[in-house]
Amino acid sequence: GFNSAKGKQAEMARKMALAKKQQGKAPNDQMALSDEEQRLKDDRAKFEKLLAQSRVQNRVFNEMAERAPRKNRRVSAKAESTSPNKRQVKPPKRTTGKPLQTDDGNNEEVGNLSLPLQVGDTARRYDFESLICLETSKPLGPIGAAQLVPWVPPYVSDYIVILADPRTQSGDLRQSARYLTSNLEPTILDQVIIVNADPVKETKSWISRTELKTPIRMFSDQNWEWMRSYSAVVSDGRWALSIMVICNSGRIRKCFQEVDPSKASQLVMEAVASVAGE
Repeated sequence: GFNSAKGKQAEMARKMALAKKQQGKAPNDQMALSDEEQRLKDDRAKFEKLLAQSRVQNRVFNEMAERAPRKNRRVSAKAESTSPNKRQVKPPKRTTGKPLQTDDGNNEEVGNLSLPLQVGDTARRYDFESLICLETSKPLGPIGAAQLVPWVPPYVSDYIVILADPRTQSGDLRQSARYLTSNLEPTILDQVIIVNADPVKETKSWISRTELKTPIRMFSDQNWEWMRSYSAVVSDGRWALSIMVICNSGRIRKCFQEVDPSKASQLVMEAVASVAGE
């Protein structure tokens, strides 16, 4: 009996010790869980703080943008294209720009080089320097260009008429050359030049096969460098004959696109008369 009671006491003591041990661990487990929850809580607090700061910065930026002068606002191309209330942007205003000091000491106005020149714009002598001369098979260069255009010394004429066609072996351009040499007065024809996209050898071969009543000056622009600058080749895919008249102030006074060869002589005479009468 004594031993049995003693065994029961020992068993009870063991269970009590085990219970105390488990009770001692519970706070630790609860503490470990609280630490995890606290970490998550801290992370959420940091995120909310950063989000609030970002909202404040965006609000301040928008308020500053609204107060800024309209002319100083900048809108990205992506925002312009994706915004449901897209604002219509006006095309850049064409300006004559600042004078350029050329190799021969003369000043020429420089426009926006990324835009093709049109009526009212100022032509540039150096654009003509790369044209290949039929007689020499070489680029005109500064001296040759100055002797060709009328708005820089030696001021060789009152105007220049330019027929240009970006198509190789253009039938329209060649037919116009025949009409001009037959119909124009020598005083006008002397101020007319032709810019084509053919190699010099091809143009010389065509002239040798063609009976032109009067010689006419021709230049090659195979890379369309000059034609791109003077609206003879444009982004809308137009590939046709054009006629341009530039006066002795360097201003482009007339520009005819998609010219009918049968009307080329009439257009040139009317344009020259108009420029001379101004």
